[in-house]
Amino acid sequence: MSAEKKSEILTTAGNGLLSQLPPPPIGKSGWPWNEETDPSVYSGLKSLPRITIVTPSFNQGRFIEKTIRSVLLQNYPNLEFIVIDGGSTDETIEVLAKYSKWIDHFVSEKDNGQSDAINKGLIECTGDIFNWLISVDYYHDDCFCVLASIFVPGQSKLIAGDYRIFHDDGTEDDKLIDFKLQPTLEQTLAIVLLNQPSCFFDLESLRKLGELNVSLQYVMDQDIFKRFLFAFGQDDIVYVSKLLTHFRIHSESKTYQFRFQNEYNRIFASIAKKCGLVKEAKLLEEIHGIKDYKGYEFEFEFDARTTEIAIGAIQNVLYQTARKASTTENFKLLNKCVSLMVVKYLNKYQKSYANRLKLKRTLRKFNILPALKFILKSIG
Repeated sequence: MSAEKKSEILTTAGNGLLSQLPPPPIGKSGWPWNEETDPSVYSGLKSLPRITIVTPSFNQGRFIEKTIRSVLLQNYPNLEFIVIDGGSTDETIEVLAKYSKWIDHFVSEKDNGQSDAINKGLIECTGDIFNWLISVDYYHDDCFCVLASIFVPGQSKLIAGDYRIFHDDGTEDDKLIDFKLQPTLEQTLAIVLLNQPSCFFDLESLRKLGELNVSLQYVMDQDIFKRFLFAFGQDDIVYVSKLLTHFRIHSESKTYQFRFQNEYNRIFASIAKKCGLVKEAKLLEEIHGIKDYKGYEFEFEFDARTTEIAIGAIQNVLYQTARKASTTENFKLLNKCVSLMVVKYLNKYQKSYANRLKLKRTLRKFNILPALKFILKSIG
């Protein structure tokens, strides 16, 4: 962005929006109700990349106003804000009407769920940096300033930060979740979950991956993240140790974890199938009770390079499963995992531990393990 264009954007932005937005509900205070990000923080930045936020919503009227205000009161001068509503019948539309002046694109119509809504929003996006923010979560007050200060066009393909999990009913303590890449791409594919609320994509790179998979409603972010890793690797992921987003756990989230795992397990099984790992796919299906993929397929065209990466990732999944099976003394599962494990795809530490698992399996097979445990216990 040229200095002239940046100056034009800052001049147009003027003062903060707090005095212009509708007043907060009675009794609401703090960020983002009666506080705002100081607009002057952006004047010292070298560039102001366009930040596009898509909010999918459906019948979350009691939460969405905080979401909206946390976007707008960033006071970011080069913002594009899009809301795709699934035809809400609660107070959502009334809330959105209050803020329509500051929403760049809005539609309320029946859709096929969250993934479909986000895809509709993606069609309208014109920004440099993209993320979606569901209508129960909200951004931290300096989130966009952090993004703009570290984004490098063509290099920062994904910016990842921390997020806070909080519970509406106060039954559990808040948790701060950070983002840690693993030493190898294969390990990252196998282990790391995308911190979606606090992970912002370079929009141009994201478009190359295609749309979110509409057959997924809980792990579409993990699916697109794995496609991202296969396509671009992890060298252009920028991690910033900053709190960027607040992630809400409420009463309607109780079944989320079960459904998340149910969908998430299909990803690895589908990757294995697409790469010709028939036995590995069958084992993953057996472990996780996958009988029906419900229309899901991992949408990525594997070549020789990415197939090799995928094999390494699946081997890492088997390794992690074998470790857990060993800890819980599930020797039947341990035997199945070890029989498919190819140690050349593991790192030095993993190879050593995998060999120990193989030895443990052998000792168990010949009924030597109980005696060995008894001897060791006696010596100890």
